[in-house]
Amino acid sequence: MNLMMFVIPKSMVEYVTVNSTVRQGIEKMRYHRYAAIPVLDDEGVYVGSLRNDDILKYFFETGECSAKATESVGIADIIGENHVKPLYHTASLEDVIEGVKEHNFVPVVDDRGCFIGIILRRDILNYLLKFYNDNDRGNT
Repeated sequence: MNLMMFVIPKSMVEYVTVNSTVRQGIEKMRYHRYAAIPVLDDEGVYVGSLRNDDILKYFFETGECSAKATESVGIADIIGENHVKPLYHTASLEDVIEGVKEHNFVPVVDDRGCFIGIILRRDILNYLLKFYNDNDRGNT
């Protein structure tokens, strides 16, 4: 099975760059109602995900909760190391399922690590539900 049939391409995915400020990340996440957003470098390489947890940790550790305070802090300074690990475009469906068990989306990268898109948990669950329903009908 080709996991690329589940990939939402980069051109249709919102993301931020390592040069973005925390405020820009927060505004983009808030506008799109995201709990996490991919972070790319200037070459388009996936470097991690900015998550609500990273933002909350920043606020708690600094004691700064104003929008002004987030204008001078870069996303690269606050993204955690426990970000969503990317999958290569050649990954198996089992790898995708493992990824979406823990996160709402799984980033997909090419052989160079360049971001090519995401796979959403809901798309995998819908596929599995359809597969289950099709098999269940055959057993009745």
